[in-house]
Amino acid sequence: MARAADETPRCFRHPTEPGRRKCYHCKKPICPQCQQRIEGHIFCSEHCAAAERRRGHWRKLQAWNRTALAGIWFRVALFSALLVLGAATIWLAAHADLFIAVPEQAAATFKKPREKGLDYEKLNWDAPGAVVIESPAQGSVLRDNRVSVSGKAPAEAMVGLYVNGDKVDVQMCRGGSWRFDAVPLTGSRNLIQARYFDNRGNSSYSPALLVELQALPAKMIPLPVETAAAPAADLANLIRGPADRREVFLTFDGGSTANVTAQILDILKKEDVRATIFLTGEYMQRYPELTRRIAEEGHVVGNHTFSHPHLTTYSFNARQNTLAGVTQDFLKGQLQRAADLFKIITGRSMSPYWRAPFGEFNGQILGWAKAAGYRHVYWTPHMDTLDWVASPSDPLFRTPAQILQGLLGRDKADPHGLDGGIVLMHLGSERESGMEADRILPGLIEGLRQKGYTFGTVNEAGAK
Repeated sequence: MARAADETPRCFRHPTEPGRRKCYHCKKPICPQCQQRIEGHIFCSEHCAAAERRRGHWRKLQAWNRTALAGIWFRVALFSALLVLGAATIWLAAHADLFIAVPEQAAATFKKPREKGLDYEKLNWDAPGAVVIESPAQGSVLRDNRVSVSGKAPAEAMVGLYVNGDKVDVQMCRGGSWRFDAVPLTGSRNLIQARYFDNRGNSSYSPALLVELQALPAKMIPLPVETAAAPAADLANLIRGPADRREVFLTFDGGSTANVTAQILDILKKEDVRATIFLTGEYMQRYPELTRRIAEEGHVVGNHTFSHPHLTTYSFNARQNTLAGVTQDFLKGQLQRAADLFKIITGRSMSPYWRAPFGEFNGQILGWAKAAGYRHVYWTPHMDTLDWVASPSDPLFRTPAQILQGLLGRDKADPHGLDGGIVLMHLGSERESGMEADRILPGLIEGLRQKGYTFGTVNEAGAK
């Protein structure tokens, strides 16, 4: 046993060869064939040599840390340098455009919302330049981070303002001019753009305006993200008739087109059904003969304002805030002008009911209308036919068959069935031929009668 312990170690790679030397790093015995002399030491491989080199560097660093870094002044200097470096990095990131040439940006373009058919009897809202920014000028260099922005747009259009893609504010364009004060410029280079919303639901952007700022940018106060609450039923707002009667209320809005009005009136007359029809003053101006026919055939005619303007900011920011420029006198004038025109055309007084354009209203607006002698008529949830959605590519689009199936299906889907339900349809359609929603009327009337429903007008309906 003693003799075995005294034997010469064997190379770990070549067990038959004596390993009289050891690797400087891993300490394994190696034969002459495996020995590699690197930097004054013998290693079994370059891998061990590299590992030993790293170990040496680490030992030097530890030794340096125990000596140089132990000094208080060195540590203070090191940490101060790091703080200065961090602050410089942050400043350079915030002012990079002062050192880096930024190529001139082309005017931003935006995808327009779905196009609707134009009524060529009025101003072409979608003509290029329908909304423009007149001040400040393109390429202005400003030293104040808040600026007044003004321009032109069609009268009574709703105009919204954007800075670098963020919503700033919105107002009604009274008299064809608009102006926003104290608009915050939030960057050293700012894209300003205006967007108008017309009285038929179309919208379009102005060309983008590039303005440079030679001052600290202003902070944009973000608009709260909130959606409008569901309309509530009260004495000023009817959303459903009596829920204890199997009665349905067909309502139609007449805004600016009348291409399916005659067909609708023919069906209602044939089926002996009276409906509630809300007309704008512009509709009555264009189609006085149809207006007289509607009144003579016994339908209840309500007020849909004169020019169908936006009354709240909903289309801009999904909030039912009263639109700047909309006042009690403005709303009263809209309702009065429409009622006066109806009296002139038909010789009759308009019923004391109204429906807000685009369904945009709030408690303040309902109060103004009530003071003018009008009660608002909304529609029952899930009973908007969405016949105003014209494009089949729109997610809201429904074929006539789908609309009919959906309405008749509410009899089982709603706890109250269709009892007291107020259905919304329109006297004009921008859908392709064959997709007009008025085609469902015969089937809807027949289907509801088979379920035991009768038809009424809103003057016969009580508040829910």
